[in-house]
Amino acid sequence: MVDPAEPVKLLLVGDAGVGKTCLLNRLNGDPFAETNEDWEVKRIMVPFNGVSRSVILTDTAGQERFRELTSASYKSVDTVFIVYSIEDRESFTHVSKWLEEVNRYVPNKAVPRILVANKVDLEKREITTEEGDAFAKSKNMQYLETSAKTDKNVQEIMNITLTPPKQEGGGCCILQ
Repeated sequence: MVDPAEPVKLLLVGDAGVGKTCLLNRLNGDPFAETNEDWEVKRIMVPFNGVSRSVILTDTAGQERFRELTSASYKSVDTVFIVYSIEDRESFTHVSKWLEEVNRYVPNKAVPRILVANKVDLEKREITTEEGDAFAKSKNMQYLETSAKTDKNVQEIMNITLTPPKQEGGGCCILQ
């Protein structure tokens, strides 16, 4: 069980341009904040089940030059979200690489790894829901489709982060 007094640490990883920072900004209550940062850590207070919880949001650039910084940010993480864009086949292809990195730096299998298909508000879709969900199931991950622009399922990121997993190793569900 997660201690309500302790901050919960959530990490978003994935290729550059998939919308990690936009998701972070939406979670922080400012979806269209301008940012020149390639890596951000923000602490926010979130009401959850009648208690105000401290959540540390960590966003990485997804670029190779930040790989070492990214590995340091895995320490003490409670939930990892691997994000790809539904309009970018290459970002989906790189999910396996990101998952390998997560598994290397977060060997604790009890830390949930959630696959996030972002930008579902866009019409040009290269990766289907079925394809994303099948990959997630094959890796025993949850699957979530989001849009930082329209706020679709963004709150689910926080709900997943603050709700302890029901079974060890995650499990798979599809949220559209």
